[in-house]
Amino acid sequence: MRISQSSIERVKETADIIEVASEFTALRRQGQRFVGLCPYPDHDEKSPSFGVTPEQGFYYCFGCQRGGDAIKLVSDLKDLPFSEAVTYLAERSNIELEFEGSRSDAEAAKKRQSRRKAVLRALSLAAAYYHKTLTASDSPHAEEARKYLKSRGFTHSTIEEFRLGYAMPRGRGALMRAAGRYDIGRGDLDAAGLLSSGGGERFAGRVMFPISDRRGKIVGFGGRAMGDDGPKYLNSPETEVFDKRNLLYGFPQVTEHIRRESAAILVEGYTDVLMMYQAGIKNAAATLGTAATPAHLKILGRYFGRHTDRVYAIFDPDDAGNRAASRLADPEALSRDPGSSLPAAAAQLQIDLRMVPLTKDPADWLKEHSEADFREQLDRSVPIVEYLLQTALAGQSGGSAASKSRLLPWAKSLVQSMDDPVMRNDAARVASEHLGVRVEELLPPRADRRSGGRDASNSLGGGEKPRTSPFDQAGLDVLAFILAAPDSAAELIEGGVELEPEAPETLVLMPQDFATSGQGQLFALLARHVHEELRTLPADGEARPFMDHIGRLSSRGENLFKDEASMRAAWLRLAILSRQNRMRTTRDFDLKEQLHLEVLRLKGAINTSAPS
Repeated sequence: MRISQSSIERVKETADIIEVASEFTALRRQGQRFVGLCPYPDHDEKSPSFGVTPEQGFYYCFGCQRGGDAIKLVSDLKDLPFSEAVTYLAERSNIELEFEGSRSDAEAAKKRQSRRKAVLRALSLAAAYYHKTLTASDSPHAEEARKYLKSRGFTHSTIEEFRLGYAMPRGRGALMRAAGRYDIGRGDLDAAGLLSSGGGERFAGRVMFPISDRRGKIVGFGGRAMGDDGPKYLNSPETEVFDKRNLLYGFPQVTEHIRRESAAILVEGYTDVLMMYQAGIKNAAATLGTAATPAHLKILGRYFGRHTDRVYAIFDPDDAGNRAASRLADPEALSRDPGSSLPAAAAQLQIDLRMVPLTKDPADWLKEHSEADFREQLDRSVPIVEYLLQTALAGQSGGSAASKSRLLPWAKSLVQSMDDPVMRNDAARVASEHLGVRVEELLPPRADRRSGGRDASNSLGGGEKPRTSPFDQAGLDVLAFILAAPDSAAELIEGGVELEPEAPETLVLMPQDFATSGQGQLFALLARHVHEELRTLPADGEARPFMDHIGRLSSRGENLFKDEASMRAAWLRLAILSRQNRMRTTRDFDLKEQLHLEVLRLKGAINTSAPS
C-alpha cells in the first residue's frame, strides 16, 4: 500500500524544515534564510554554504549542489527510502498515516500500521528491561552475564552504546510483569517474537543484542546462550518488523562511520562488530547468521548509495565460513545462476567488493592485534573476482592447463554477468591473468556489451559542472523565476507574455521550448502546482527526482527575481533561444523563415520588457 498524497502533504505541512535541519547541523538566521555548515557527511566545509528557506520549506547547499525539502533531507542523511522518511517524520509529529487503495485495503493497511506500532513498542520495552537487568540487577544470573561480557573484552561504554542486555532464566524473569505496567499484553509480546511456542520467554537465560533498523527502531534481538542448552545464538523469529534477510546488525551506530569512510565491513557475528567498534573500526556491520550474500550488498547499496564505494567481506575461519567461501567459488552453482553472484551484485551497485581472509574471527583476532594491524589486513584484501578464481583453482588441483580450461566457461559467465562496463573489463583482465587467455575471450561480443550508463533524460544541466550554453541557462532562469515568484509566474504560464501593447498576440511557453527534456518536465510539473504552495510540491511523486534541482533553483530565484519585468524578459529570452536552436537544426526553409520572423518579433518585445 502506498502512503496517500494527503498524508504526504500533511507531513510536509507539519514538518518544520528549520527544526528538521537543526537535527543535523547548527543554523543561524541570515535575513529571511537560515545558514549553517552542510550536514552531508561527504561535504566537509569550514565556511557555511548550506541555506534553508522556511517560507518555501526548501534547503540548498551551494557547495555540494544538493537541495530539497524536509523529507529529502531525512531520506538522504538517514539513508531512508522515501516512504520510510515520510513515516519517520509522521511518527515524529504524531501523524496517523493514511494509505491509497480501496476502503478494505486502506483499513487493512491501517490495522497493519497499528500492529506494527504495538510490536515496536513491545520491543522497545523489552530492550529497556533487558538492559536494566544486565546493568542494575544484583541477581547472581545477571552478575554471571556481566562477567561473561567482561571476559569477552567488552567495556561498559560499549554495553551502554549498543544497549546490550540480559534475559533472566525461565521462571525468574519479570518481562511480562514489566510489560503489563505499560499496558503491553501477552499478544503484543508474542507478535514481537518475545515469547516461545510454549508461552514462556523466548530468550530466557541469554545475553541480549538488540537489532535495529535504519531508523534506529529496535526490531528484534539476537540472544547468546550462557550455557550449553539450546543453540548458541538465537534470533527473533520473522515478525511484522523483523526480516533477517533485510537487516544488518550494527545500525544505527555504524551508519555515520560508513558514510564518512565511504566503506563498509561485512562480518558474521555481533561480537565482531562490537570488538571492532571498540578498537576504533566503526564501520562494520554483521549479517544475521549467514555469510555475505548479494542481498546484503543490496541493503548497503539501497541505504548508502553514493556513500559506499567499497565493501570488505570477512568470513569466519571455521568450517561454516569455509563452506560459505566454497559455495561462492563453486563453478557449477555460478554457471547455473551467474547473475546472483556477489561479483554481479557488486558490479550492479558499483561497489568495489574485496575479501579479507583472517586466521581468526575479527573479535578474537583483535585481542592480539591493534587497529593499525587490522587496517593493514584491509590493505591486503583481495578483489572478489580474484578471490573466487584463486579459490576455484585451488579446488581444481592448482594451476594446470586442464583445470584452467575447465574453469573458463564459468569465468566467462561470471565476467559477462556484470552490467557495469568498467568493472566488467577489470574482472576480465584479472581472469585473463589467472587463466592465461586473452581478455577478448572473456568479454561478450562488442555489439552485445551493455553500456551500464545512466539515463540522463532528466538532466536539467547547470549542476555541479554547468553547461555554457545560453539556451540551457535561459531555461534554468525561467524555472528559478517560477520558484521565486509563483503568483507572478502563474499569469505568464496561463496568459502568456504580450508581445505588443495593443496587439492580442501573446507568447505562451511550452515544455518543448526548453533545452533539455528534464527542464521541460520540471516546467510542466511546476505549471501544474503553480497555484499551490510550493511546500506541497514534493507530495507529487514526479517531483522527487528533481528535488536537488528544485532546491538549487529556489535559492537562485531569490537573487534573480527583481520585478515582473525581469521575469517577462526571461520568458522572452528563452523563447528566442529556443527558436534560434530550431532554425539551426531544421532543413525546412519555410519553417526557417517563419522562425526568423518570430525571433524578430520576440527581440522587439524584449526591449520593452527588459528590466531597467
